[in-house]
Amino acid sequence: MYRTMIVALILSVGVVPALAQSADQIQQLLANFSQVDADGDGALSAAEFRNVQAAQWPQVDRNGDGFLTLDDFPRIAAGRAKTQLAEIAYLDADGDGRISQSEFVDGEPPLFRRADSNGDGMLTQSEIEAAGN
Repeated sequence: MYRTMIVALILSVGVVPALAQSADQIQQLLANFSQVDADGDGALSAAEFRNVQAAQWPQVDRNGDGFLTLDDFPRIAAGRAKTQLAEIAYLDADGDGRISQSEFVDGEPPLFRRADSNGDGMLTQSEIEAAGN
């Protein structure tokens, strides 16, 4: 778990917040693939990716209130924040207009959702690479 937390910190560096689905994040995930792949089977399961999501939560919930809302984004990034929150609105399982830690961790991560091209619940390196193109 400690190794996963370190990898998650590496993956979230420079992401405002860690939700941005940039090519940089994909490259960082590819560079650290073997460390995130805890069972060494050559693919990332949803559970392995959830470990990354859990470790990212402190960087995402910047104000520490237990929820991801517009308040967690810098004021100067409000436009981008609204777009990012709209892209992950599906995580708001209870429809209260904010994303709790459990919704963020237990919901399907945006990158995972986008990259799992064959829908098998596993991410291979080639699927992640394709998502970056």
